[in-house]
Amino acid sequence: MPKVTKEYINRKRSEILEAAFTVFQQKTLYEMTMLDVIKQAGLSKGGIYRYFSDIDDVIIELINRETQKKDYRGRIEKIINNNNDETVIEELLCFLGRYINETVDTLGKIQFELTVLIANHPDKAKKISSRLTEQENGQYLIESLFQMIIEGVNKGEFKPETSLEDIFSYIRVYIEGVVKVVVLEKCYRDGQNSIDPEKMMMMLSRTIIGMLKQ
Repeated sequence: MPKVTKEYINRKRSEILEAAFTVFQQKTLYEMTMLDVIKQAGLSKGGIYRYFSDIDDVIIELINRETQKKDYRGRIEKIINNNNDETVIEELLCFLGRYINETVDTLGKIQFELTVLIANHPDKAKKISSRLTEQENGQYLIESLFQMIIEGVNKGEFKPETSLEDIFSYIRVYIEGVVKVVVLEKCYRDGQNSIDPEKMMMMLSRTIIGMLKQ
């Protein structure tokens, strides 16, 4: 039997992920099955399991592939390295607004449907979440933002009257709300957003600066 090269394996995995992405555009993430991907990829049942153990494995790799295309972490680090504390807050959130616009049809929809999938199958939560690059990147932006605020407070640049715990909770809830509304309207309703995530993130940055400089 001829030796199967690493390049061949990577190419077959890529072809399967392309098939999975096509299925994802036609069905919700939580409705996708291995059989759907098998049919789209034109493989046998036995063939696909040489490359992916189950549909969860396919979903994880699909999300990580889409995340990698955007260089999320690299773009965040560039912002942090080129700005001061106050400017970083605005730049990070403006970047997030642009990122939401760029990925609403792909990663935005995926993340929204992943939440539904995990809610209905809590046993999969740890398995999936622990391997997601997008999960790590989203947390990285939030942690970077919070760290810049903490450093600003420690240096005396920010003097908030509201507790940082409450400010951080407000930021998380605001961002999650914007993402949810944009994805719902763009992907499941009429396809037209009633809100602009870039404008909403700019408003959030101004609100945060206002709370930090009271």
